[in-house]
Amino acid sequence: MSPLSLAQSAICPAMHAHGQFLTLDLAEQTTPPAALAALARLAEQLDHWAAAAPALRNCWAIGIGAEQWSTLLPTAAPRELAPFPALADAVQPLAIQTHTAFVHLRSEAFDQCYLAGQQALAALEGALVLTESTAGFRYLDSRDLTGFVDGTENPAEDERPEVALVDDDGAFNGGSYLHVQRYVHDMRKWQQTPLGTQERVIGRSKQDDVEMADEDKPASAHIARVVIEEAGEELEIVRQSMPYGSLGGEAGLIFLSYCKTPTTFSKMLTRMFTRRDGHSDQLLHFTRAASSSAYFMPPRAMLASWAL
Repeated sequence: MSPLSLAQSAICPAMHAHGQFLTLDLAEQTTPPAALAALARLAEQLDHWAAAAPALRNCWAIGIGAEQWSTLLPTAAPRELAPFPALADAVQPLAIQTHTAFVHLRSEAFDQCYLAGQQALAALEGALVLTESTAGFRYLDSRDLTGFVDGTENPAEDERPEVALVDDDGAFNGGSYLHVQRYVHDMRKWQQTPLGTQERVIGRSKQDDVEMADEDKPASAHIARVVIEEAGEELEIVRQSMPYGSLGGEAGLIFLSYCKTPTTFSKMLTRMFTRRDGHSDQLLHFTRAASSSAYFMPPRAMLASWAL
């Protein structure tokens, strides 16, 4: 079977209008089998939720925290499973957190994401407790709140399974390594920055989304930091990020990286957050990581196998 046929449904599709992101931890007195069974029940419910509104492209994915995997599933683990990369020389705190589970909900309608979130909390009651919930939305023509198009480097939709899904790890084939970061933007500082400076920070033109020529692009531009070539091939991840925010409150980007290996994200993160080659990402002067965590999103059949 192809990895895509084994995978959870939210990993590879093109962007939706709305997303809901739930971070969860074990409830007191909960046993690992009970928590896993609750996640299996939730998966079944979310299948029904998705099937009930096909026109809205509802889809979902559930993952287990990298640091918590051995507690919940001590017998076997994905081959490359690792905690979120801790960079001792980071130019800014990464705010690394460890959590038990993560639920990613996607739809073309906000109310559908909210409905699925309600169903998730009900299904997990007594087993897992919600620690953070973030509602994301598509902003204008798929732009970040900075006004620049986001996800420009994403692979084409038909190429995403090859990038995002594990295909050489036995029972874990169809799974994906997920890294999640919630960034808080300093919108006032950004909005006061001249357009030309903004474009040099990103490495692209703002209005028409044209990448700067290599000779014009600063080495510290965001694009220059995260676009990495090895042996003539560009390293890729599948980004499923979305803006979030409240008027007068925090606003920014909830960044999601799905990949068949965690090493690609780790290399990008290192180039963003350290000066090991003399440069770091200038975008970090305008945003900060409020949280960072790592998960593995198992294949769909593995989720089902956790049912009691």
